[in-house]
Amino acid sequence: MWWNNNGFTMLESLIVLTIFTACAASIPLLYDGVYRTTEAGKAEKNTEWELFIIQLRNEMQISQGWHLSGTTLQYSAVGSNDSMVSISKYNDKIRRQVNGQGHEVLLQNVKSAIFSIEGGKVYIHVTFSNGEQEGASIYPFHKEAP
Repeated sequence: MWWNNNGFTMLESLIVLTIFTACAASIPLLYDGVYRTTEAGKAEKNTEWELFIIQLRNEMQISQGWHLSGTTLQYSAVGSNDSMVSISKYNDKIRRQVNGQGHEVLLQNVKSAIFSIEGGKVYIHVTFSNGEQEGASIYPFHKEAP
């Protein structure tokens, strides 16, 4: 007789112990997976931030006439038929537009972005959706920059 009312049999105890051991052994694997996913997301955000700053610095070094218009950074691209480039926050992104047209996404998941020009340098301070903050400064290459 397999079932009785006297308590657990040895077989039932072994089955329960096997299930418990399998569950307990999977907890470190789940923790490791969550940790790796979180770290990969941070690395992706940091890479995106670095690429954004490099692209902006390279572009602004060959530009002139930097100025702020509200929360939008504007400058003239040198040698491109007087194109006016603007960098601004749009929803949760920072975008680039040329002559008020286009929508080139430069940075994503942005909660707030502050541009300022002080002493001829452009300062950028960004707060991301997850609360992390980054900042950078860009120096002029041309003497006629602000």
